[in-house]
Amino acid sequence: MGRTPLSKKTRFEVFKRDSFTCQYCGKSAPDVILEVDHIIPVAQGGTDDLFNLVTSCRDCNRGKGKRMLSDKTTIEKQKAELDKLNKRREQLEMLVEWREELSNVESKEIDAVSDAIARVSEWEPNDIGRQYIKRLFRQFTLIEVLEAVDIAFDYYYKGDSETWNVAFNKIGGICYNRKKQREDEDGNL
Repeated sequence: MGRTPLSKKTRFEVFKRDSFTCQYCGKSAPDVILEVDHIIPVAQGGTDDLFNLVTSCRDCNRGKGKRMLSDKTTIEKQKAELDKLNKRREQLEMLVEWREELSNVESKEIDAVSDAIARVSEWEPNDIGRQYIKRLFRQFTLIEVLEAVDIAFDYYYKGDSETWNVAFNKIGGICYNRKKQREDEDGNL
């Protein structure tokens, strides 16, 4: 009974990790046909674990056969794999930290707009209003939104909840119109 061949996904991950380069002779695709080799041969108990797989060109793989690489080579390959995995882990941790920092900045910007609205009126935005402000930041800067708050509440807010809602709902339109006006002026220079 033959062994189960490696999946295409596993083969691709090994090739990608090894930069599509034979780890024995240094030749790379498309100059040579690449294969996945077991560092510890399957015949000697080797597994299909990524730590036991390496990219090899067809000539090197066929020349090696069922022989095992020297222990030093095996350890070097496994250490290189561990180093790469560790770098990937570090990058993922940095990405998570960066996203958390962005979330904190975004929350502080929403708080700044909410505080500005509370200063010029009796109310501040509820959760739905805060989501609306968050969406504004996809297109406009904090300064643009704060300027629009001042304009909207100066012009539309008359001290009651109805005009507060009108003023609040005008913020996005004011941001858009002011940005468009600046772009038109810049185009006419």
